[in-house]
Amino acid sequence: MKYLVQQLRKYQKTPLLIDETIDLSAPARENFSDRLLDLKPLHVTGEISYGRNDQISVALKIKGIAVLPSARSFNPVQYSFEIPMNELYVQDQETLDTFAQTEQVFLIERNQLDLDAAILENIITELPIAVYTNEELKEKPVSGKGWKLIDEEDYVEPESQDRKETTQNLGDFFPDNNEDR
Repeated sequence: MKYLVQQLRKYQKTPLLIDETIDLSAPARENFSDRLLDLKPLHVTGEISYGRNDQISVALKIKGIAVLPSARSFNPVQYSFEIPMNELYVQDQETLDTFAQTEQVFLIERNQLDLDAAILENIITELPIAVYTNEELKEKPVSGKGWKLIDEEDYVEPESQDRKETTQNLGDFFPDNNEDR
């Protein structure tokens, strides 16, 4: 989804309505292979408005499915998402400088609005850090070698005597070496 600024100027009175299916799987795999395995075709709806001071406002809703690696087994997990995208674009550096640095305003480069890159960046920032397969969610380990999972209500603060014994045992690992001081 790329638009020349000249094309968008005719949408000053009424916005350009967007209802498209786009495929960004190739650039997603190429640029973000560490975060996702695949990206299914996306359904993008919304509008683009050409406003005062040559500002272009983009309000989109992006729906799709990302195939992410499981955090436990690296098996593929399909993750459905629906992301709102609201961005403002300006055409020159002077206009950009009028906005506070805390505002998200983007500069249009080469007289072209490239929404493919913006959509992909919005998707990547909204993806969860860890996902699990359904089987992995069902299999919650409750104990292992030297540990067990307990509820917060069952937690008992260790006695101070136990702490002293533990710290005394650590002394075996750190012998006194006063000569080095």
